[in-house]
Amino acid sequence: MNKERISQISSLTECNEFQYLLLGDLRDLLSETQDETNRKWLLAILDFLVDLMPRERRLHDDAGGYLADVLEQSPQHNRLVMSLHLRKLQLNYMLRDLRDRIVGQKSWVAVADQISCELRDWMHMLQQLSTMEASLARANQRSR
Repeated sequence: MNKERISQISSLTECNEFQYLLLGDLRDLLSETQDETNRKWLLAILDFLVDLMPRERRLHDDAGGYLADVLEQSPQHNRLVMSLHLRKLQLNYMLRDLRDRIVGQKSWVAVADQISCELRDWMHMLQQLSTMEASLARANQRSR
């Protein structure tokens, strides 16, 4: 998978599916012994996740904005949607920072445990956000 393939992702569903696969690969890598080979694969996955972020934002924009269907049906959820969107942006910045910290480390093994733990925490926060987004979308569907 390369950046060209990412640009061919044409729907939020496809983007989410690709992200889900990458997160599974990331979870698997984090369960392995952290060494330089592992670091290379970890960076490859993080690079794809980071490269996927702007594509996801463009797809949201093309659909009218982040959770636009929820806001269209339930404008009273504006603050909640804004809060979720801000959290998503924060998680994107956190991932970029974690990736950059891995790139900048001369000795990966020395910081692998700490950064691996932070990546697991990031994945957990992303899962929580996804759950909240899905819950809000389902509630919006039921109210139609």
